[in-house]
Amino acid sequence: MDYPPKAHSRLDDEQVSQIVINHPFAHLFCHTSHGLRVTRVPFAFDFSDGKLSSVRAHINAVNPQACDLDGSEVLVAFSGPNTYVSPNWRSSKDRAATWDYQAVHVWGRARVRRDRAFFDRLINDLAQSAEAKHASLCPGENWSMEDAPPEYVSKLFPHVLSFEVFVDRVEAISKLHQDYSKLDRKTISGHLLQSDKQESQQIGLLMHSQTS
Repeated sequence: MDYPPKAHSRLDDEQVSQIVINHPFAHLFCHTSHGLRVTRVPFAFDFSDGKLSSVRAHINAVNPQACDLDGSEVLVAFSGPNTYVSPNWRSSKDRAATWDYQAVHVWGRARVRRDRAFFDRLINDLAQSAEAKHASLCPGENWSMEDAPPEYVSKLFPHVLSFEVFVDRVEAISKLHQDYSKLDRKTISGHLLQSDKQESQQIGLLMHSQTS
C-alpha cells in the first residue's frame, strides 16, 4: 500500500520550492538523549538545479535538541495551506468530512555550524525573506544584520546553535480531493473560495486550478 497515495503526491520541484518558501516556519523533529523532540523554527533554503538541496536554521543553545543535533538524522516538516471540507459540499453525503492540505517533509543529516559567517548569512537570509513579506507594514529599507549593534550580536551568538540539513529525501503531499469526481471538486472549491479564512481560499484556488 502506497503512502501518501500517488494521487496526493504529484508535486514537481517548483511546487515543492514554493511551499517551503511560502511557509518557512517548520517543525524540526529528531531523536535525542531526552527522547523524541520537536522545535518549530523558521528555515532558510538552498537549491541546486531547481531542487531543494539544504535547509538552514538555528535553535536556542539550551534546547535539548542542541546536544545531539550534529550528525543526527532529522525530519523537517513544512505545513502548507490547509482547510476543513464538509460532506455538505459534495454531491453525496455518504463519505465523511476530511481535511485537505499541502505539506513538504524533508529528511536529512544535520550539521552544526559554529562560524560567524554562516550565522550572519543565515540571519540575513531569514530576515530578507520575512521583511519582504511584511514590507507594507513598515516603509523604508528592510532590516538586515548590519542594522544590529555588533556588541549585541557578539553577546547573542554563543547562546544559539546554527545548523544546516542536507536533503536526502523529500515527501510532498497535496491532498485536494483528487479521488473525488470533478463535479465534487468544483463544488468544494466554490465553497472554499467564499470562505473568510485565507488558507481555505488558498486550497480552493489550488483545487479550482486543477479542475478548470
